[in-house]
Amino acid sequence: MKILVLGGASYDEILHVDEFFESTSSNVFIKKSYSEPGSTGIGKSIALKKLGFDVTFQAVIGDDHCGKIITDTLKKEGVKFYPFISDKTEKHINIMNKSGQRISIVSQVPNQFEIDVYKYEKLIKDADFVVLNIKNYCRYFIPLLKKYKKPIFCDLHDYDGFNPHHQDFILNSDHLFFSSEKMKNFELFMNKMLSHGKKLIIATKAEDGAVALDKNGFVDIPSNKIDIIDTNGAGDNFFAGFLYGYLNKHNLRDSLLMGRIAAESCIQSEKIVSEDLSLEYLEEKYKKLKIIVEKLYDVV
Repeated sequence: MKILVLGGASYDEILHVDEFFESTSSNVFIKKSYSEPGSTGIGKSIALKKLGFDVTFQAVIGDDHCGKIITDTLKKEGVKFYPFISDKTEKHINIMNKSGQRISIVSQVPNQFEIDVYKYEKLIKDADFVVLNIKNYCRYFIPLLKKYKKPIFCDLHDYDGFNPHHQDFILNSDHLFFSSEKMKNFELFMNKMLSHGKKLIIATKAEDGAVALDKNGFVDIPSNKIDIIDTNGAGDNFFAGFLYGYLNKHNLRDSLLMGRIAAESCIQSEKIVSEDLSLEYLEEKYKKLKIIVEKLYDVV
């Protein structure tokens, strides 16, 4: 299956501290730090490729050292990359505490510019599915996505239910993912989206697991208490694992389990996608986890 991922590339500096600090003058001691390509499009693209999909990725990068590292990384992972070249590559500083929580500081943003999307029309036409990320420049692709009636999967991240930035993406996508962290009544939002014609809505709930809603109703899975090394990319890996299950005709609960397995592999690694993640790894873990969960839910 061919998947086109639109938007989301950065170069991240990741700093680990014991606890987040107060906004006062003080010395903060970093336990460890490292830098690597990041952001939602890179995480999803690499994870999807590791799970056997034919992945094409498009995103803005700069003609600079960080852009070269991103390009080389994607090439090494086998992701076909068609960059939009701007003046600089987006940079993030991600501060992580020992509980896995993150403060993300966007330290450098490329200048905004319009993209000649029709130059890439064939990539859209050839894709079986499209992952539409909520980067502003991705809006330009929406008319072509609708023209070719492509199934659109969109990750709204920590959407609060009100932010107007998300509206074009919500309106034009038929499969929605989001974190429930900032949405108190997230189940009401999920029901609303279903009534508006969305085919599938997924909410991740951090330590409380995840829940999916389609025309047949809600399905959920529990979380698992495991050691955390780095939570960067966990949502993108969950997205990729779920998508593998869903597009290969597994039911919603099994697809959620596959998302959980991929996410857990990520948070036990310093990489945005664990080097352990593969189709074989996912299937092996899934067989074991499925037995446990079926007992938990009394599934016959």
